[in-house]
Amino acid sequence: MKIFNSKKRLVLLSLAAAATVGVTAVAAGAVGPGLSLRGHGTLCLVPEAARALEARQVKLEAIAPATAAGNCVTLPGAGTLQPDLTGGEIPLEGGLRFSDAGHRLDVTHVHLHPGARYASADVAKDGAPASNIDLYRFELSLRTVSVGLRTVDTTPIPVNITAPAAAAFTDAFGASPAAAGAPLFTFEGHGEITNPIGSFPKP
Repeated sequence: MKIFNSKKRLVLLSLAAAATVGVTAVAAGAVGPGLSLRGHGTLCLVPEAARALEARQVKLEAIAPATAAGNCVTLPGAGTLQPDLTGGEIPLEGGLRFSDAGHRLDVTHVHLHPGARYASADVAKDGAPASNIDLYRFELSLRTVSVGLRTVDTTPIPVNITAPAAAAFTDAFGASPAAAGAPLFTFEGHGEITNPIGSFPKP
């Protein structure tokens, strides 16, 4: 009888431990479908980059369906995000166009990779075939990203231009508006959660 009771306690303890691990993993976003989002992201030139482009008479425009306002471009998009910010992918629609009297640089198919803390994009000079590059890198934390029951929002986050992106600007316009590793934009995002927790299937 004592042996049976010991085995029973061991089984119960094992089940409790497994349940604890499972709940912790779900809470951390390690398992499960993640959050499906639809919304927009806004990229605004930092003042130093805006001045550098203005000095070279390079203007910033939006490629539809993105829209521009001043030194900012807002791109719509939809994708996924893990609640603990360790994964997901958010493609943005439209793009950004930088142009002067003789050249243009188009930045399209921007993809945010929150878990890896970078964005990739297709970059094309003067209508030539595009090259996919790492466009910029950024930092994320639960201090800068607010995950609610139905929305996800970020504070303005500095994004640092990569060496390939700086080289693309230099090739098109003779110089980059920011050095590799320095801020080019700030990014601010808003997303509506299309699969809120309340809609998940119940066990």
